[in-house]
Amino acid sequence: MLNNINIAGLSEYVNEVKENNIESHATYGVILNWESGTKTTVTTKNMVLGKHKLIRDFKFTIDEPTQLLGVNCAPNPAEYMLGGLAGCMAVTFIAGATAMDIEIDQLQLEIDGELDLKGFLGLNEESNIGFPELKFIFNVKGNGTQEQYNTLIERVSKHSPNFNTIKNEVRMIGKIAS
Repeated sequence: MLNNINIAGLSEYVNEVKENNIESHATYGVILNWESGTKTTVTTKNMVLGKHKLIRDFKFTIDEPTQLLGVNCAPNPAEYMLGGLAGCMAVTFIAGATAMDIEIDQLQLEIDGELDLKGFLGLNEESNIGFPELKFIFNVKGNGTQEQYNTLIERVSKHSPNFNTIKNEVRMIGKIAS
């Protein structure tokens, strides 16, 4: 164990994927139920990882601050998105550090971005509706060198699924079911 990561388990999974491509496929999903106003509850769907069905029964609430018509009882969608991004980036960083035999004592990741809500409100067709940029800082304490940490950030930008989902254009396919 290094960084509380099962090194043998990680190696075993990598070998499984090398031997059987289907083991690399992971299917995720959520169901959102509107409660009232801007408050919703999200429930995770079961996950399929390769040939394995994993029970995922987690719930979380989404809301907006009162200034954005919510009751301020939970993080808003952008905060959850940034949290999911940060979590994925951290997992990629820690897994990479473990593979490089770097012991991490402390890891903190800050992500900041600014939205122009005029686009969301329909007040300015020219406004970018999403984050035009996100800035992130890894605060790391461990036995790695600055060069190794820079390599890990490059690894995050290449291998973090959430990082790449946000960085690259993703096809959105929607429909109404009634």
